[in-house]
Amino acid sequence: MRVGTLGKVAAAVLLGASLSSCNYVKLLRPSVLRQLNPRMVNLVNYLPKVEDPNEAIVARLFAHGGLSHAERGADGVYRQFVRIPPGEYIWQPAIIVVPQGGELELEFQNDDPFSYHAVTLPHSGNRQAMMLPMQTRGRARIRLDAPGMYWFGCPVANHAPRGMLGLVLVEGEVPPEAKLDRPRQRRP
Repeated sequence: MRVGTLGKVAAAVLLGASLSSCNYVKLLRPSVLRQLNPRMVNLVNYLPKVEDPNEAIVARLFAHGGLSHAERGADGVYRQFVRIPPGEYIWQPAIIVVPQGGELELEFQNDDPFSYHAVTLPHSGNRQAMMLPMQTRGRARIRLDAPGMYWFGCPVANHAPRGMLGLVLVEGEVPPEAKLDRPRQRRP
């Protein structure tokens, strides 16, 4: 082996040893990479678009359900499929982004063979509820006219505190009279 080749091998070993203690390189483990599904990648990519104080809250609450953008149908109604995986208390996706106000049709599927669920949804200033017995589907159409964050969740027992909270983010420009006049707040 030549000295130049030996030096390259030694440098590669040293670099590998120093990177193995780096927390970011540890994220490249197969068990971690399996969690990077399209919903999670969408969530991480979308977070910088959320206002600073809310970004931290949204990122903490919905880490496992991910984010999806509702698709607009030919009839002008946005649609999104939401799933409840077996044995998990989450919505997939947990965050639904709609580019503007209007009607949103949500199809829920409860794949859990052991748990009864329900969903309460925002709807034009009111709430709408739907039951989701074990291994069933349901469809709800809601109207969200203004930009903002609209919460939905499972009111059964302790399901919401265990992770069954969701969020519909309606994008769009807020009229000047509805904006809060406050300076940016420092975050700890």
